[in-house]
Amino acid sequence: MSLSSYVPSAEAQLAPEIILTCEDTTTMTVAPGSQKIAYISCVVENPTVHTITVQITVQGGILITIAPPDFTINQNGVWEFIVTYGGNTDTRSGPHESTITAVITKVNSVTYPADNPRSYSVLVNVEQYVECQYDLKQQQLAVGAGSELIISSRIDCQSNDEFTRDFQILIVDRETSSTSLPSGFEYKERICTLESNSTGVIASENCRFVIKTPVYLLKTWNSCVIIIEVGDENTDLCHESLSMEIKVKTRIWWAIPLIIVVSICIWAFQGRLQELLTPDKGKED
Repeated sequence: MSLSSYVPSAEAQLAPEIILTCEDTTTMTVAPGSQKIAYISCVVENPTVHTITVQITVQGGILITIAPPDFTINQNGVWEFIVTYGGNTDTRSGPHESTITAVITKVNSVTYPADNPRSYSVLVNVEQYVECQYDLKQQQLAVGAGSELIISSRIDCQSNDEFTRDFQILIVDRETSSTSLPSGFEYKERICTLESNSTGVIASENCRFVIKTPVYLLKTWNSCVIIIEVGDENTDLCHESLSMEIKVKTRIWWAIPLIIVVSICIWAFQGRLQELLTPDKGKED
C-alpha cells in the first residue's frame, strides 16, 4: 500500500475533506478446510482542522463483506481499518471487483451532508481448487497367474470452476516398494479422466483399471494398488485406508507337463546310457 504525501491548502483547512487509500489486491482460498477469508487494509486521512466522523460502505458483489462501523478522526489525524471478505466452496475462481467508499457524516459532531464520497476499487482474487477422493470397490483381490487384474473405483471431485483431471493406478511391490511392473505384467487400462460440465463444479466417475498378468509366474506376487492424479508423486504408498491388496498366485498346473517331459527325457537318457555301457561290460568279461 502506498500513501502519497499530502500538503493541505488553506482552503482544505476550512472545508471538511478526507483521503482514502487501500491495498489494491488480495487473495482468497475457498477450498474445503480453508478459512475462506481475505483482507484489505485501508487508511483514511483527515488533512483538515476539523474533527470528522466517517462511514465506510463496501460493494463486494457475491462476496460477503465486513467493514468497521463509523469512526471519528481528529484534525490532521489518520485512521486505519480492515475490510474482510468472505466466500464459500462454490465461490468462482478469478478476480472479483470490490469498491470501498468513505463518506463524511459529521463535522465537529454536527451532521454533515454526505455529498462528497471517496471511493477506492480493489480486486479479490479467488484461487481455483480441485479436491478429489476415491473409493475402491474392494480391499483385496486375488487372481491366478494369467488372469487380468480388474480394479474398480469411484472418484469424486469438487471444484470452484470447470476442470479436467486424469487419474491412474499405481502398483507397488510389497517386498521392494518398487512401482515398476515385473516382467510379463502390463497396464491395459490405466488412465481415468474426470471432467466437469459447464454448469456444475462436481464430477464423479466410476473408473475401471485393468492389468494383464503373465501365465508363467514362478512365485506368488504380493502388491498393493493406489490411485493418484497423473503427474503427482504420492508419498503415502500403500496406506491402509487408501490402497487395495493384490495377490497374483502362481499356477502349479503349467509346471506339471514340464516335469513330465523332463522325467521322460531323464528316463530315456538313462536307458540309452545303459544300452551303450552294456556291450562294453560284456567284452571286459
